[in-house]
Amino acid sequence: MRIPLTLSFYIIRQFLFSLAIIFLTIGSLIIIIDILELLRRSADKDVAFYLIVQMALLKFPQVGQQIVPFAILIGSIMTFGKLARTNELVILRSAGVSAWQFLAPAILTAFLLGVAMIVIINPLSSVMILKYEKMESKHLYGKNNFLEIAKTGIWLRQKNTLYDNAKIRGETIIHADDFENSQQNEIILNNVIIFVYGEKDSFIRRIDAKRAQLLDEFWHLNNCIITEPNGKTRRYDEYFLETNLTVKDIHNSFAAPETISFFELPYFIETMKKSGFSALSHSLYWHKILSSPLFYVAMILIASLFSLQHTRKGGAGILITSGILSGFLIYFLANLIFSLGLSGSIPIPLAAWTPVVVSMLIGIGLLLHIEDG
Repeated sequence: MRIPLTLSFYIIRQFLFSLAIIFLTIGSLIIIIDILELLRRSADKDVAFYLIVQMALLKFPQVGQQIVPFAILIGSIMTFGKLARTNELVILRSAGVSAWQFLAPAILTAFLLGVAMIVIINPLSSVMILKYEKMESKHLYGKNNFLEIAKTGIWLRQKNTLYDNAKIRGETIIHADDFENSQQNEIILNNVIIFVYGEKDSFIRRIDAKRAQLLDEFWHLNNCIITEPNGKTRRYDEYFLETNLTVKDIHNSFAAPETISFFELPYFIETMKKSGFSALSHSLYWHKILSSPLFYVAMILIASLFSLQHTRKGGAGILITSGILSGFLIYFLANLIFSLGLSGSIPIPLAAWTPVVVSMLIGIGLLLHIEDG
């Protein structure tokens, strides 16, 4: 028997209504908590309240993507639990409609929602979270981005330059072709060009070096040529350029995966690899986003195990609580597997897709076991 369209739309409407209630409830709590946290951080700074609210709203789409699976899980439990309590599922079964047939509308809706999250929400979220980080840096003195990786190579920026032991107000711009793989606590750049600027962007000097290694408070340059504004040059086998950058500053300045659109991430990952930097976190994030539609489907299947039975076996509260706890267990195990992927213990695709595939197999297997339709 094919499920009628009217019934399909009814189930979809019930599912979306429950999903909206859960998502808005959790989302409102998160926004309030973010506002309170931003108020705490800005307590000793002159930041208008509307800016605080704006920052919380800019951050929400990125956080919202993380709570959607939980909203789908709890919303599905609410939807099918309500249909079971009102005996609507009993009527559907007596009419020859199997569990797979009345789950299909919700499964299709969850999958399409996942596609919409990839195509629409994720690119929008990346723009908003990037703006949030800029506002955070400006108003709350958060982290600054010292590094940018582009097709033309690696670009670094440092302020308050010391040059030949003389304080210069301005900036030093460092460009390198690539990053040499070395120990975790070292930064080594190859084919380096350094531009030293003074106040009002006045040009001070240019330094060309074959290699630059970041030490404590110094760049150690090898085989370098210093060019003055008048064209005169000086050559050094090695030269030490003062800096206020640290290895931690540079590693923390990588563009976060959340600030890059899903469609731009592959290019960024490839550029990072060519530059010699690790792109594990960005690759993992890309695969997580790609697998999200199937993960949403898995949440529907898991939810059905805890919401389709209690008219026959009772204990609705226990089953619903068990369903919610299972969602947190999946989240915990997924993060554990993600950590293994980031550490390089297992391949990134395996780390990203394992929670999705395992959740779906468990849901399908148990549903086949308890259902006869």
